[in-house]
Amino acid sequence: MHALIGMVPPEPREPEAEDQKKERVAAGAPFSWIAWNFGTCPREGNEDEVKTYARVYMWYVISRTMFADGTGDGVLD
Repeated sequence: MHALIGMVPPEPREPEAEDQKKERVAAGAPFSWIAWNFGTCPREGNEDEVKTYARVYMWYVISRTMFADGTGDGVLD
């Protein structure tokens, strides 16, 4: 993922001792992380930045419609 978009989402948190169940985390990048980091392409972005935002958008659309994971809130990497 880093090679394609220049960053990766943070690792999911480890369950705390008082947590009864292990937190369910989607494989890959959560859509909320994608929206937070790539929601709006900068107006003054250079060609590489625009390509990165376009790549992320296409990845989002394809993964959301064709290759969604079981949770419905993440994309597979």
